[in-house]
Amino acid sequence: MMGDSAIINNSQERIPGLYLLAVEDLFDGLDLVHNQKKCDIWISFYEIYCGKLFDLLNDRQQLFCREDGKQKINIVGLQQKKVESVEAVMELIHFGNSVRVIGTTGANLDSSRSHAIL
Repeated sequence: MMGDSAIINNSQERIPGLYLLAVEDLFDGLDLVHNQKKCDIWISFYEIYCGKLFDLLNDRQQLFCREDGKQKINIVGLQQKKVESVEAVMELIHFGNSVRVIGTTGANLDSSRSHAIL
């Protein structure tokens, strides 16, 4: 998902992951649609672990899921960060992934133990 380095034809190449490709497409699409108008992009990143929500961009602060009178779901306390480039989004994804809960399984020494939502 995040991409990786690989040795191809005796040289090391960076293989882009799905996250990078998706973020590049997002910014490319916004450039085409809004070439005259500035469009702001804000992101949040949280994880669900053991039935609880944690903000990955705010010191893993616990969050609470609430439904309002219009039956709209709100994540109370979720921090948003403004991003202006592909690199800024990828930095936040890497940071958020670094604070996620991980553990060891029989198949993977560094396995995520939660679900993350960006």
